[in-house]
Amino acid sequence: MKSFYTILFTIVFTFSGLSQGYQFGIQHNSGYNFSIVAIPDFDATDTDVSDIGFTLMLPAGDTDIINTSQFNGRPWAANQFTAAQLSGAGFGDGTRDAFVINLPPGQSIVSHTTDTPFVIFTFDISNSPTQSFMDLLPNSDPIAMGLGGALDSFFNSNIDNTNTQDYFSGIASGQGSFMFETLDVDDIELENYSIAVYPNPALDILHVSTPFKVQKLILYDILGKQIMSLKDSKSMIVEHLRSGAYFLKIETETTTITKRIIKK
Repeated sequence: MKSFYTILFTIVFTFSGLSQGYQFGIQHNSGYNFSIVAIPDFDATDTDVSDIGFTLMLPAGDTDIINTSQFNGRPWAANQFTAAQLSGAGFGDGTRDAFVINLPPGQSIVSHTTDTPFVIFTFDISNSPTQSFMDLLPNSDPIAMGLGGALDSFFNSNIDNTNTQDYFSGIASGQGSFMFETLDVDDIELENYSIAVYPNPALDILHVSTPFKVQKLILYDILGKQIMSLKDSKSMIVEHLRSGAYFLKIETETTTITKRIIKK
């Protein structure tokens, strides 16, 4: 009888251990600023997070992921598979780009509470799309399966001081996508009509035209690296920059937007 209870306890313990996990979801902050959150189904103190990964699908074209955050001081790596690349390899319908976001292996100690989301990644969407949607690619999607797991979501962590395992448990119901059409009409009109950047392309200086007070201008390169930052200014000197594409993040008293600019 003692051995029976020992076996039963082992089965129950193993089952409960396997039930622990993290779901991922998209959180809309404001405008075109979003976060990816992890939602644990268990309490934990001082868990050792190694590496995390997920794939965001966006409308094909000029829409990019920019102004990316870090995770406990650790930078994320991002790689893009264009709609043309995916469809050329026999995956997708040619309308969606894939952005593979990975936190390289390392160590971050975190604590969390059951069913309480915590932010793992924050970013902006460029070029203000007003149609289509953004979503987290499920591991069961034909694109993810066809590419042999290269686009899979995962959450590798050591939660009990034994060994590191993948505790990703799926995409949270109702939090796997965001429709750009649902952004407030007022927000879209503000971005399209009340804030302008000129000249674009620019040779030596950029100007921001808006009736609102500009609190900060932040310029990023095409890879999301911050190049310059100015406070309380509606102009920025860019004559020293190399020719190419950049992203200008404009923070006003009412909103934050990002516009793509070209330096001649």
